[in-house]
Amino acid sequence: MTSRGRRRHLDDTGITLIELLVSVVLLGVVAAMVSSLFLSATRTLSQAQSLTGNTREASNGMNEISRVIRAATENPVSGQALNDPAFSSPLTAPLTGESVTLYAYVNLTSAAQQPVKIRLALDSSRRLVETVWPATLLSPGFYGFTTTVPTSTRIMAGTVAPQATGGPALFTYLLSDGTPLPVPATGTFTVAQLRTIAAVSVNLTLQPSATNSQSAVTLQNTVGMPNLPLTRTGP
Repeated sequence: MTSRGRRRHLDDTGITLIELLVSVVLLGVVAAMVSSLFLSATRTLSQAQSLTGNTREASNGMNEISRVIRAATENPVSGQALNDPAFSSPLTAPLTGESVTLYAYVNLTSAAQQPVKIRLALDSSRRLVETVWPATLLSPGFYGFTTTVPTSTRIMAGTVAPQATGGPALFTYLLSDGTPLPVPATGTFTVAQLRTIAAVSVNLTLQPSATNSQSAVTLQNTVGMPNLPLTRTGP
């Protein structure tokens, strides 16, 4: 009876404190691993979604930028031997690597086509904004442009990354041989210089915000302008 009672007493002891502590530690380790995997998967998914969104937005923005620039056209002026060049200084800022202003025929469905003046420039939030001004018929075949109220304004791309030190600007103007036309210190080209622009190199980098470069996407394209009397001979 004494031996049987001792065995029953040993069977009723359950787990020890050390076993309980080991179980709690192991449970904590497993929980930490699961939490870490979950957070990592969530972070990866968020970055992938951000990258996909930036890629889609950059692609759409580049397509629109290329479409506008490709349509650049000189503007005839009555009584002037040479047309005004396709490019001009913006109405409120000098022509720089972060803005471009040009005359063009874009998406016009009217039987009597009229040119438009278009500016692509960054706003205070570094979003790329397209501003369009309408043409006013001055005489048959000659148009002027309002300097006040634009026809339309739209955002073409989200936050554009600042130009990296030594890196390409958003817009780089190219000569017919493919070499860049340096932007003057004043930010304003002469009319003679504007007439030498044969293509525009676009370097578009989009990122979540001005201070967050994660999931940034960069697209580059060199846009020629078939409506101009210049033939590119360079790359």
